Amino acid sequence: MAQITKDDIASKLRDRAEISLAEARGEVTWLFDTISDALRSGNEIRVHGFGTFKTAQRAARVGRNPQTGEAVQVPARRVVRFTPSTILRQALASKSSRTSGAKKTAAKKSAKKTARR
Repeated sequence: MAQITKDDIASKLRDRAEISLAEARGEVTWLFDTISDALRSGNEIRVHGFGTFKTAQRAARVGRNPQTGEAVQVPARRVVRFTPSTILRQALASKSSRTSGAKKTAAKKSAKKTARR
């Protein structure tokens, strides 16, 4: 699984907008800063065709240290939640069904042969 960094996004913006890499980095930084500021203020970010970013309050709880098994108090905190849009969700579902479709078809054929015997 590949990672995409801010510099990767800036490089794509540079090529598409025909601007310098420094300008593209500035624009990408501005975009992420704008999103961060809005979330810090409690606002919701909706990007049509992509999804929605919003914050939620996570309650305090008791966790476990995985190495020692000791109980640890985890404090309440605000977290960012992302909900993909229907368009993005369908695009991801169709991509995963295309890649696993051959495996499913082979499994179905094998199951039919076994059932016939």
